[in-house]
Amino acid sequence: MSLYNNVAESLSGGSLIGSIRTGMNAALGGVANSAAQAMGGGQVAQTVAKMGQSAAVNAAVNVVNKHVPMQAQRAVNLGTGVVGDIMRGDWDGAGMRVLNSGILNEMLPGFGGGIMAQTAYWGGATPLLGGISPSEAKRIYDEVRGERLSKKNLWLLEVTSRLGGGGMNMPDRFNLFATEVEYSPFIMAGDKVRVGGSVVDAIQGTEPVEMRMTTLDDEAGSIKRWFAAHHGAASARDGTVGEPDSYAITVKVVHSFITAASNRGGYEDIGLFRPVNLDVALSRREDGLQEVQMTFSQLDTFMRP
Repeated sequence: MSLYNNVAESLSGGSLIGSIRTGMNAALGGVANSAAQAMGGGQVAQTVAKMGQSAAVNAAVNVVNKHVPMQAQRAVNLGTGVVGDIMRGDWDGAGMRVLNSGILNEMLPGFGGGIMAQTAYWGGATPLLGGISPSEAKRIYDEVRGERLSKKNLWLLEVTSRLGGGGMNMPDRFNLFATEVEYSPFIMAGDKVRVGGSVVDAIQGTEPVEMRMTTLDDEAGSIKRWFAAHHGAASARDGTVGEPDSYAITVKVVHSFITAASNRGGYEDIGLFRPVNLDVALSRREDGLQEVQMTFSQLDTFMRP
């Protein structure tokens, strides 16, 4: 190897104590050999000379440990290693050696060792996060946080009809009093037909939507009177039934927005319904607001408002 490579290798792999041992052994090697030859050059003479050399080296190391603080020794070791890396052109290795040494953590608390700890933490999978790394969990969180999710308590309800020329309409009151709306907008009916050893799915078509609506009511019973009027228009007391155009109720539900002005393309369902039943629960055991539960059934499924 060249002198350059020898110096680089020595600086890269050596430490302060290692360098002292190497230097002392090199310096005392000749002295020990001369002393052994003076004592006859036998095995005993060589052993005694080596013992003297080892004692001298250990004494020098003890002096360094006593008078040179450990932090200073680490700094010297780090410096020699970094210089060796730079001499070999390994700049990445020099940088990682500084980070791994922890000396930056002493100068800037939480920096040196913190970088390595943070790197290991963010890149390692953990059972606490379902077997993924914290960096992956953060990416998922950022993706979800960037979405505007639909909220179940934000919706707009519009209920209108042509009964009495539209004179029975009170869409604002329905939207204000309604507390819950439940329905299944898509229902597909079908049968499973067995053909030999297999089963064939035979679709029959869509089913009408059943909508359940819960609202409050005022003291005048406006909601109950409205429902009673549409119920009577559909099926009179004399046993006759009315035309669907007279009692058909248009119900429109807009998701995620509470007013028409604030609606920015929210999902909506709209259909023609008829009244089915009205449920009222009264109790003198509690002082609460009266709730009215109404059920509506969709008219002919091919009809649109």
